[in-house]
Amino acid sequence: MKKMAALLAIMVLVALSAAAACDKDRNANTQAAVSDPSAGSREVALTGYLTDSYCGAANANANGKGCALHCMKKGAKVQLYANEKLYTLDRTSIADGQLGVPVKVTGTLDEGTGTIKVASIEAVKQG
Repeated sequence: MKKMAALLAIMVLVALSAAAACDKDRNANTQAAVSDPSAGSREVALTGYLTDSYCGAANANANGKGCALHCMKKGAKVQLYANEKLYTLDRTSIADGQLGVPVKVTGTLDEGTGTIKVASIEAVKQG
């Protein structure tokens, strides 16, 4: 009986640890790349990978396409991972062909919120 109780206690601790780690990662990845409210806006042209705001940089690659699509269907915002920073995009309708491949996003970056008002998104040729 003591062994069963100890095993149950260990399983509960492992489950709680995993849940807490997932929440921590999710909250950390949803933070904008820039958060200075006194900053202005500027035109940008950034190259990187599109991802979702739930998983952030973890899905910013060719292998993260499926997970990013899944998270976006659950309400995650579209983000660009470029120069080791996450930028939230104002445009939520992204073609499937733009996930999992390098893209160039041009638009106006609101430096206070880290949000890019997208003018264009185009796939970048690899090679």
